[in-house]
Amino acid sequence: MTYHFSPSEFNFLRCKRCYYLKKVRKIEFTSSFPEVFTALDISQKKYFSSKKTDTLSKELPEGRFYNTVTKDERNERKKNNLPELNELEIPAKIYSKDLKDNKDRIFTLSGIPDLVVKFEDSFGILDFKTTGEKDKTQNYKYQLEAYAQIFENPDDITPKLFPVSLMGLIQFTPKEIISNNINSISQNMKMQYFNLDRTEEHKNNFYQFVTGLIDILEKNQVPVFDARCGTCNTARKIGKINS
Repeated sequence: MTYHFSPSEFNFLRCKRCYYLKKVRKIEFTSSFPEVFTALDISQKKYFSSKKTDTLSKELPEGRFYNTVTKDERNERKKNNLPELNELEIPAKIYSKDLKDNKDRIFTLSGIPDLVVKFEDSFGILDFKTTGEKDKTQNYKYQLEAYAQIFENPDDITPKLFPVSLMGLIQFTPKEIISNNINSISQNMKMQYFNLDRTEEHKNNFYQFVTGLIDILEKNQVPVFDARCGTCNTARKIGKINS
């Protein structure tokens, strides 16, 4: 059996019970991801992908960003006998080859990264987050490492980018509104770069993390109720989940 994981799902994994119900029983008690964050992410990516790294932070080494190409665009190029990907281009969605956890169980990864950077001798993964001012890298460390693992262990379509030496978050925090008219407003946003060191220990922790996830999925029964989980408590109150 092959297990599949999306890097984005690692961000919200707080409760083993909720994760098991979602992945194994196909029961999910949650609201949809707010459209505003998707819209912000798209606009941020569109704006910065044509810029240089120093427009994001003086802490970043000099580098160039990759452009993304959709599957439809790649197919159209193939019809016209053109290369599917040119220099500094990657597929919009990237896929890993088969990987193995610490117990030799097979899993794959796939996802849509925000910004991928080419430095002189290595590569970087950056992700946009609209959130508060506090450093959130620890909340997203497994998502960032998953993207790095995909590029270092890609399938036949995703280009191999090795080594991935840098990972980090570009955090946007809404501030004061500076002007408006009847149809729109202009608002300042504080922008901060937070680096996440990519060490061997960090890579090992990622594989230990995935091993733990697969352990959960292979259980023969639903993990015990966690009173600390707001989702579990709410579901029990309305009778959605009783066991």
